[in-house]
Amino acid sequence: MVKVLWLTPNFNHYKARFLNHLAKESDIDLHLLSGTGRTGFGDKTLQKDWSFKYQQIPVSKKKFGFSRKAAKTIKKRFNEFDWILISAEKKNLLLFISLLRLRSLAKKKGKNVKLFTYCHPLTKSGGGKVTYFDLVITKFFFRNFDRVIFYTEQSHNLAVEQGYIDESKAYWANNTIDTSEVDKNYSFDYPLKKPKHIVFIGRLIPSKKVNIAISYFELLQKSLPDEELVLDVVGEGPDQEVVKQAAAANTNIIWHGALIEEHEIAPILKKASFVFLPGDSGLSINHAFAYGRPYITLESKNHGPEISYINNQINGLILPQDTTEANLKLLEELLQDQTLLHQYCDEAKKKSQEISLENWISQVKNALLNE
Repeated sequence: MVKVLWLTPNFNHYKARFLNHLAKESDIDLHLLSGTGRTGFGDKTLQKDWSFKYQQIPVSKKKFGFSRKAAKTIKKRFNEFDWILISAEKKNLLLFISLLRLRSLAKKKGKNVKLFTYCHPLTKSGGGKVTYFDLVITKFFFRNFDRVIFYTEQSHNLAVEQGYIDESKAYWANNTIDTSEVDKNYSFDYPLKKPKHIVFIGRLIPSKKVNIAISYFELLQKSLPDEELVLDVVGEGPDQEVVKQAAAANTNIIWHGALIEEHEIAPILKKASFVFLPGDSGLSINHAFAYGRPYITLESKNHGPEISYINNQINGLILPQDTTEANLKLLEELLQDQTLLHQYCDEAKKKSQEISLENWISQVKNALLNE
């Protein structure tokens, strides 16, 4: 059995669920060490009995990579593990250097502790820019990890082709959600014909742009007066006041708050024609596809790697930022053309099967057990 320590400054519900399934594998002994995450950003955690061993230390997400407490806690337990994961991020550089030193000391004592990461093909700076320092630090990370697992096959191929990493240590595992939990609470069906629901699901923070989702929704209400449209907003965070005010003024806007249990989310997404999150997108794409729903967003340099799952105008839409009128026409067509909408739904569900939890587990195990 391989003993794995997974370091995570922020223990969110997406991560908890899919790691719990990895921990149930008979050849994986999974331990998590987390910080306390962040407050005021709409994050929610699940409280339940996990199959992994879990320890939390009183260090915020922001300070985790620089924390002496985190470093000391890891040092005490370092030699217990076969593999230790740390994110390849600039904020974790000092902690990573500490792990390299511990790995070297362990080898001198005959203990082979290996380091791996699950990451993007490049570190980035503000605004999604890639600087010369980003290139240098990325290559430093990848050179010193024993394994690098990329979030997507596209990310893996890019890193190898650009020479950021030696192909022999590069793997990939499509980032995922707990699709099995969705399957417990939902059987695929097409959206309601009437009323037609649009769903925003994500933290209510500026980068997610719930204000733009509301603006588009109200424009659609004007351009499609014969359609009964509903905007469901799922999430909490600093922008929730925007949603509260919009819902107070428009009875067809419904704010559900933060929901993390799939049995609460399923009835909402079942009704949806599509998921619309104009801002920076990541695992919400997986979530929409797991329900067989198209995902719609605006172009951005800051999308997560999951944006590669969207096949534009096939299973979703990636709309230009500055063509509101043309964008509205595409949304109107999708809402009015049932045959087209069903095609999008079929393709979304098909993509979800490719990026399922089962495939993720198989890919991660391949990376860790393939010697």
